[in-house]
Amino acid sequence: MGILRNYRWLKARELKAYPKPDFAKKAATEAEVAVCERLRTLEDVVDVYHSARIDQIISGKSRREADIIVLMRNRIVFIEVKNYKGEISMVENVLHQNGQSRGWTFAKLEEAVGRFHEISRHVGIQIQQDVIETMLACVGYAQVDESVKPRALTGSYVATSTDHLVSILTTSEEHHSDFDEATLKALQKLLSMFGTWDAIEFPNEARHEGDLIRPRDSIREWRVTYKELRIRNARSWWQTFFRGPKFVGELIPRLGNNVETTTLDKDEAVVLHNPHERMDEEYLFEDATILTFGYTEVPDWNKVTLMKSAKPKAEARETVIPTPQEGDIIEQARVIKHLVQGAHQGIVFRLDAKNEGIYWRDQMSMMEWDNKDMLMPVNSAHDVEVTSSRFDKSKKRWKIKVKTVE
Repeated sequence: MGILRNYRWLKARELKAYPKPDFAKKAATEAEVAVCERLRTLEDVVDVYHSARIDQIISGKSRREADIIVLMRNRIVFIEVKNYKGEISMVENVLHQNGQSRGWTFAKLEEAVGRFHEISRHVGIQIQQDVIETMLACVGYAQVDESVKPRALTGSYVATSTDHLVSILTTSEEHHSDFDEATLKALQKLLSMFGTWDAIEFPNEARHEGDLIRPRDSIREWRVTYKELRIRNARSWWQTFFRGPKFVGELIPRLGNNVETTTLDKDEAVVLHNPHERMDEEYLFEDATILTFGYTEVPDWNKVTLMKSAKPKAEARETVIPTPQEGDIIEQARVIKHLVQGAHQGIVFRLDAKNEGIYWRDQMSMMEWDNKDMLMPVNSAHDVEVTSSRFDKSKKRWKIKVKTVE
């Protein structure tokens, strides 16, 4: 009976359906890697970070991906890579390929920059706003229309090829001063802490990215030391036929060559949270070939200090407003996103390390809303007044309404 069961398992393996490979995504990733390799050869480039996932500072659950972040000796460049073919244009700030919307806007890149700037300031790194630049790099075989241009007047660029990208990076630096040694070291540490996405790879070359969340204890332990778990049946076809499969995992270390081997339960579930689809994907160990651990942990930014602030901590705490009340004026509140979908539209401001405030569309003038990308772009700072503040007990957070101060 055991041999028959083993035979059926072997035959089923040959017919098993796996997730469909996304060859367009694979080609896009290869294009990004090629750009990274080219940028690492530039003289003023300190380090290049691929597919960095930037947490939201409050909860750490919402993550914005940056295709490439380039740390240079005097500035930081966030790059969105598009490996498109055909005609590339922009219609109402949305990128189009051959007349079809691709759903990408410069606001997504600006939001990633805003999160980075917010986190860097929170951990003690004081850098000027203008040392962070953004770039849309169209590196495929495409014709880029003149309509493809950033909203910002300075510090944001469009490159029509990898050579053009390199040219911009090597010529647009005359107004920047070099980072001092301590700041540069802190920036390297911060960028390395973001890490990249976890992934599951399948026998047919399909690869799904996200956050590995189960088996919880094993994943948490493995990711600290290891970058990959390579999964295989340790028995040959005939050994499996007589004795059944025996699955093992080879743990590849982040540093060194000391590979560890662990026994796996082939029927145990591996769960990947897909942040793009907002769903959990569940597979068995026997259905995967490689688990990749993109980061060692999700940092709690409230416990991270990379540079000591020039101000005493007690004085710094006095500037935090934990419970904003009606009538409070918050100076230089930063725009973190625009709400443009559905009935609830408005502009979200970061008030302090714990609280956000919303300037709802129905409280704005028509001129303000229609020109929000120019008047209140993402990552810009404005003085705002709290118009309403109440504590939501069910969600354990403040719901705050604001308006801009003229």
